[in-house]
Amino acid sequence: MFSYANVFIDTVQAAKSNTLKTMVTDAKVREPFQSFIDAETTFAKSVTQIADSVYAQVTEQVQKFTGKK
Repeated sequence: MFSYANVFIDTVQAAKSNTLKTMVTDAKVREPFQSFIDAETTFAKSVTQIADSVYAQVTEQVQKFTGKK
């Protein structure tokens, strides 16, 4: 699950970066926008990692409680 989410995040963020590079040709103007896209990527991947960790822990506890594996 985690790897699929990361692939999706990378695809969307790469599309944003490519669009930005195409539309804004001046590197000095583009830099703050690219920084924002990079921050979004970091945030989204962090949220995904936390969600995956929570999912794994909940699954482990449910298996202990129900005795099923």
